[in-house]
Amino acid sequence: MLYELTQAIPDRSLTVEEIRAAADALLAATEPDSQKETFLTAWAQRGETAEELAACAEAFLPRAVDPGVRGAWNGKPLLDCCGTGGGGLNLVNISTGMMFILAALGIPVVKHGNRGMTKKSGSADVLEALGLRIDFNPAKVIHGLEETGCAFLFAPACHPSFAAIAPVRRTLGAKSQRTIFNLLGPLLNPAWPEARMTGVFRREHLALYRQALELMRCPRFTVAYGEDAESHRPLGEASAQGKTIFAGTLPVTEIEFNPAPIKPRKLEELFVTDAAGSARRLLAILSGEEKGLGRETLLLNAAVAAWTHGTAASIEEGLALGGEALDSGRALERLKKWREFSRRMAA
Repeated sequence: MLYELTQAIPDRSLTVEEIRAAADALLAATEPDSQKETFLTAWAQRGETAEELAACAEAFLPRAVDPGVRGAWNGKPLLDCCGTGGGGLNLVNISTGMMFILAALGIPVVKHGNRGMTKKSGSADVLEALGLRIDFNPAKVIHGLEETGCAFLFAPACHPSFAAIAPVRRTLGAKSQRTIFNLLGPLLNPAWPEARMTGVFRREHLALYRQALELMRCPRFTVAYGEDAESHRPLGEASAQGKTIFAGTLPVTEIEFNPAPIKPRKLEELFVTDAAGSARRLLAILSGEEKGLGRETLLLNAAVAAWTHGTAASIEEGLALGGEALDSGRALERLKKWREFSRRMAA
């Protein structure tokens, strides 16, 4: 099957039926790894379309572990804040840190994530460095929501069938060859959240993810491409001191946002050396000890997420709400509740 599809890839897009067949073959032990490598490489080199990306996500999602929640929770849309990765910058974990601000605003967060692949601190790594358990059965995610207002869906636990393709991904990764699996992360949340904020490192991915999320019928989403003002390096997040382009459902198809002028800062302020360093930075921001670019970037991204969710009527209102959640200590309290929950679950 994969051999025939590999031959077709250079000339046309794959149909939904072909992608379903490819998903079966990629996870089948009977399909040679060499053929899987050839197929995934050819697909990546041609470039996956939004239609293919959405169809692939929808082919894999039914195989995921059911987390016991879907779409919304207690009458509010669930929100995911999962980026694509792949930028190669070792930045403080912005999308993970903003979970606690959003939870303090009453936004139920179910973040889908993994360990660091292209950076030294992935979302799973920094959560563990913060003293939070992430190894719960995904079916227990509802208990985390009840206790803390936010929960983490660890990708390997959610998608055990992907173990069959892991050796192939490692082989191709060693050759610096990306695959469609590098693009699928933001689309594979098994809770099917009704609100999503996705950060991308490539400007062309704005349209790719906007179209894919539209095809997947996500009601509320924002895709963000931010650049550092001085170096113009992409952050994979909304930028607190540079241009950010948003594509999504609210309020128009695409807008450009430049934050209010702040004291110019160096991008290196956001750099960390490992997960422990990222955890220390997040704690400093949440406790009010750090007031620099890290706090401003964390607040801006939380504001965009709150606007996407509908809790804030604008990004500016989201900034005000998020700032109050930080300054009052309510965001830090959410992290502490997760720690207490972790201790009880471990007992």
